Amino acid sequence: MFTELQMELDCDTLGIRQSSNLHGFIMETIRTEYAEYLHQLKINPFSQCLIISKYKKVWYIRALSEEAYNEIILPLQRLNEFDLKHGKLHIKIKEKRIRTIENKELLEGFYQPGGTHYIDLSFQTPTAFKSGGRYVFYPDLTLIYRSLMNKYSAIDSKMDMRDEETLDQLSQNSEIVRYRLRSAPFPLEGVNITGFQGDIRIRIKGTDTMSRFAKMLFSFGEFSGVGIKTSLGMGALNLHERRENI
Repeated sequence: MFTELQMELDCDTLGIRQSSNLHGFIMETIRTEYAEYLHQLKINPFSQCLIISKYKKVWYIRALSEEAYNEIILPLQRLNEFDLKHGKLHIKIKEKRIRTIENKELLEGFYQPGGTHYIDLSFQTPTAFKSGGRYVFYPDLTLIYRSLMNKYSAIDSKMDMRDEETLDQLSQNSEIVRYRLRSAPFPLEGVNITGFQGDIRIRIKGTDTMSRFAKMLFSFGEFSGVGIKTSLGMGALNLHERRENI
């Protein structure tokens, strides 16, 4: 089960620099035992991010399992206001929405015939990867696919997607045909991690099966995020599907 809690926040001074503090607030709010359990994991069963537009500020918290839903989403869903200690901010919650899909819904989409070979992705918050001991802050398709396959495998013990042959096929048969990107800093504990942010269009040159598998991964990525530090606010992903070659 994948669940998304959207909370529109009311605080004039709240900004992207508070993203990691929002993560800290989650850790303070949930049960201590579960917070300690999360700190031991290499890949967390949740992601969160703050999206700020001209008209509103929306905090997204996404749980990738029923346990994470019970332990994270439910306690946060009860809130009407809260304080961020480090930022000394008082934040009111103007509106709350929740969205849930079952794992089988992603799989059903994979088995449906047809589908698009063009996929548009928006990286809504700074996105980066760790590869070979260094940060990578551009949209390397192999790293994108690997990240999503690893995250899915970490939360679903019945379906291990970490297959190098499949990864190679996806990478070799995908290409970025359009992009509008910029480098963007993500503030974290007194330092900035450079990431990329913006839009790309991917063309899948392989079979319909391959394009449906890619779409399934990106649909999952809307909940998991992609790349590093998605529980701190990086790597928020939004999927748009296209059917025409434009």
